[in-house]
Amino acid sequence: MRFQESDEKKVCCRNGVVVKSRQISHRDVVQKKLDRAMSDINRQFKKYVAVKFDFTIGDEFQGLLYSPEKSYAIVREFQKILYPLKILFGIGDGFIKTSIARRTARMDGDCFVKSRDALENAKKLNQSVVYNARSGKLNSAVNTIVMLMDVIKSRWGKIHFRRIFAYEELGTFGKVARKEKVSRQMISKMFSDIKYGEIKKAEENLGKLLSTL
Repeated sequence: MRFQESDEKKVCCRNGVVVKSRQISHRDVVQKKLDRAMSDINRQFKKYVAVKFDFTIGDEFQGLLYSPEKSYAIVREFQKILYPLKILFGIGDGFIKTSIARRTARMDGDCFVKSRDALENAKKLNQSVVYNARSGKLNSAVNTIVMLMDVIKSRWGKIHFRRIFAYEELGTFGKVARKEKVSRQMISKMFSDIKYGEIKKAEENLGKLLSTL
């Protein structure tokens, strides 16, 4: 059953793809890891997910959110769970013209076109996520913040991500230092050098912008 024009529902659709997945050996392991990641995200962000994340074709996946507000937080969680795999995302903010189904493949609306276009742009720009929102000014602001964060993160290595993930799990520099068997001062200096505080502030501001879409 299709909604009448006046009954269109505004939602946020997101596409994701594993970069250079065909060049990865043991692709079955990657598929299983991605499957587990989607299950974790669907459970963790249950109240924000209208249609659960699931595979669409190959190593691409898609999900539907009620709004863009938590979209970057979900991107961030996917990146954390799947590291060191590189995942690109396209997020479209728009309408659906069909009823909510169990799978996005059974649905239709401009949000799906927008998210597909956004993913293609993410591939062209090699940007972690591209937003395709209805508001041009906000669209530009959001994508600029993401671009600048990507530039900073491109300078991070495995040791930085490992310690960041440890900090976000343990909560203090002291606990990370004990786990890494280094001084607290070394951990503090590393976080300052890689602009971790600036990244967190940018993510916070990005979340505020997304809540207005």
